[in-house]
Amino acid sequence: MRFHCLQHLPDEGPGYAAEWLAAHGHTLNYTRLFEPNPIFPALAEFDGLLILGGAMSVHEEAEFPWLVAEKAFLREALRAGKITLAICLGAQLVAQALGGEVHRNPAPEIGFWTVRFSAKALTHPLLRGWPDKATVLHWHVDTFTVPPGAVRVGMSAGCAAQGYVWGDGIIGLQFHPEMTEEMVEKLINFENHEEAEEQEFVQTAAQIRSKLKSVWKGRILIEQLLKNMVALHESETGL
Repeated sequence: MRFHCLQHLPDEGPGYAAEWLAAHGHTLNYTRLFEPNPIFPALAEFDGLLILGGAMSVHEEAEFPWLVAEKAFLREALRAGKITLAICLGAQLVAQALGGEVHRNPAPEIGFWTVRFSAKALTHPLLRGWPDKATVLHWHVDTFTVPPGAVRVGMSAGCAAQGYVWGDGIIGLQFHPEMTEEMVEKLINFENHEEAEEQEFVQTAAQIRSKLKSVWKGRILIEQLLKNMVALHESETGL
């Protein structure tokens, strides 16, 4: 399967997703939005789309003008029915494209927190094999409303909408199942989180480091999800 990745920041790559795709013989190409003059692929050039996170907001088009082109590309890809996995900022962009709203979460959610997945969402083919809950990494101040016609994936104590599935092959996740331990360390440094104080849904850098081994729980989720995406593609194409 041919995947294409939209990457917004140098240190927020596809992590465990890239490792799984390479290990199972799938290709992964990139549009790196942080580079000058990013180029988006033609729809015929990829089967699946992976949209990653970033520190910017979906509303900051003046500061990040490539957001306008990215949003146009996403609308085109979604209309074409491309199988899509969107994470954090990516999930907010796709939610907006599908008619949802993106706004500030009631409080920042940073650290390892438990997400409880909805029974209805777990019947969706993309979530086949997922558990009913998992403690995963979060790092966001914005959130989205579940788009019209979508099913909520789950919720945490700090965020009412932790994801959605729309149609047969589109999923957005507010949390970060793709991040490796090394990526979390880079995020702590990038966000100047070393001196951050504990809040209701914000863990300190030391607290996050004490839970770093929990990234394996996210890895299990994203690997199962990618397996399900490939199975969906094979069923659609008759491979």
